[in-house]
This record gives sequence, structure tokens and C-alpha cells, in this order.
Amino acid sequence: MITFVQVILAIFILIGGFIKLFRIPFQVEHWRHYRYPLWFMSAIGLIELIGAIGMIGGIWNQHLVLGSGILFIILMMGAIHAHMFRAHQSIVTVIPATICLILSIVVIFWNLDVFS
Repeated sequence: MITFVQVILAIFILIGGFIKLFRIPFQVEHWRHYRYPLWFMSAIGLIELIGAIGMIGGIWNQHLVLGSGILFIILMMGAIHAHMFRAHQSIVTVIPATICLILSIVVIFWNLDVFS
């Protein structure tokens, strides 16, 4: 079950990373509302791709799950901040980031037995 959650989370983050790296117009518009430079969008996209690959790799190496999960938590907290406090968007816009945040926490705690 947790492998399924890891894969879904990785796919979702991977898609977001590609959208940022390829500067899909709707995402560029979002970043203008956030008042972040576009180079930062590309950097976040690359970080998301690396994290998604790590999350998939975590199926075989649980240490990667911890690193990717922590990375996703930081990224999703940043996404929630950008939507709510930089762009002053409605609470509905943070639902995807909140779901990814919760799933990241679940995946980390599910795999913590490796470190005990």
C-alpha cells in the first residue's frame, strides 16, 4: 500500500516539476502572482524532479524516502505559503499542496522503522 502512495506522490510531484521546467504558461502566470523570479520556478522544478526520482528510488532504498519526504514537506510548505501569503489566493488553491504534504508525512512515518 505504501509503495502505491510513494508512486502516486512521486508522479504528482514529477508532473509539477516538468510543468515548472518547461514553463507552461499557466504556471508562469502563477509565479508572477507569487512575485518570485522565473529562474526560481525552474530551480524548484528541478528540485521536484530530483525528489520524485528519490521517492521512486525509495521503493528499494528506504533512506531515499526519508530525504525525498523531507524535501517534499519543505516544498509543500513553501507552496502553501506562496498561495496564501504571497498571492493571497483562496484556501482551495492549497488543497493539492496540502494533500502532498500529508502524504509526505505519512510516507516518512511509515518508513521510519528503518531508522530504529
